[in-house]
Amino acid sequence: MQAITTITDQVTLVILSIAIWSGRKKLRAEDLKLGAEMPPEDLVSLGSKRVCDPDALKGFHRIKQRADRACLRVGTRFLGGYAVPHAHAEALAEQLDMIKTEFDRETRTFLCGYDQALEQWINRLPEFEEPIRRAIEPAAVVGARLRFGYQLVQIAPADHPGTLAEEVAGLGDGIFAEVSQLARDLDGSFEGKDKLHRRALGTFGRIREKLACLSFLDERIQPVVDAIDDWVGRLPMAAPITGGLFNEGMGLALLLSDPHRLARHGAGQWSLQHDTEGWEPDAEQPSFAAVDGEQAAVNPGSRRASREIESFFF
Repeated sequence: MQAITTITDQVTLVILSIAIWSGRKKLRAEDLKLGAEMPPEDLVSLGSKRVCDPDALKGFHRIKQRADRACLRVGTRFLGGYAVPHAHAEALAEQLDMIKTEFDRETRTFLCGYDQALEQWINRLPEFEEPIRRAIEPAAVVGARLRFGYQLVQIAPADHPGTLAEEVAGLGDGIFAEVSQLARDLDGSFEGKDKLHRRALGTFGRIREKLACLSFLDERIQPVVDAIDDWVGRLPMAAPITGGLFNEGMGLALLLSDPHRLARHGAGQWSLQHDTEGWEPDAEQPSFAAVDGEQAAVNPGSRRASREIESFFF
């Protein structure tokens, strides 16, 4: 129980409750004019028919994706919602408030043009006008099925928490899987090239931000953050990223894109650091790495300030 509360006491559970009208209704045999040729329901299911142009609903899905991304930027999927560190919960709530405002505005716009959109859809499919009109619902009913909500909840395990310990233990693997999805944006940044554009550093920055704020959830995460910081700390401020640093970046991108390898790497590095606990490098004897023909001092025993690292990303 103590292991569970060590984690749950540090996170806020953010739950998104977003409802988007499907724009579909159940397809009936008479809609297809099959008559006696229709097989029994025990054998087949007819599925659904669109009573509204799906393009008219895409805006709602884009807004929902923005809300999901906002939660994933500083949190990880947990118990049907997102586990977010307490320190980031308030800022996330402010973001979600703005996204909700946009969703509500999209809802008003959609409902104002609802009747006209239906007529345009029917005009595109005149041969199916009758089944579409039979399935049309009033705008008020549709409006009730468009909703954006979110809840912030403090978690407290019950005396018998069920399988909560398993959910908590799986947080690290879930984070690595989410990071691998983010790393897909790096796919085209290295292959077949010999120079890295600095805009690709934004993806590394987003990955680092996510890992850094969630590092307390799993001991394997911090070594990965350190690896990113070490590489970024040796990048030139303005010169192109080429040569050995380019190759290191490609290796790091490949590592970040594989959740299983990432987990093994983090575990291995943590074990090495744990075995050598108490050893401190000589802070007055920095090592040097060649950067495009120049010598750049690197102190492996110190971690650069967060704002210095971010200056490379943004």
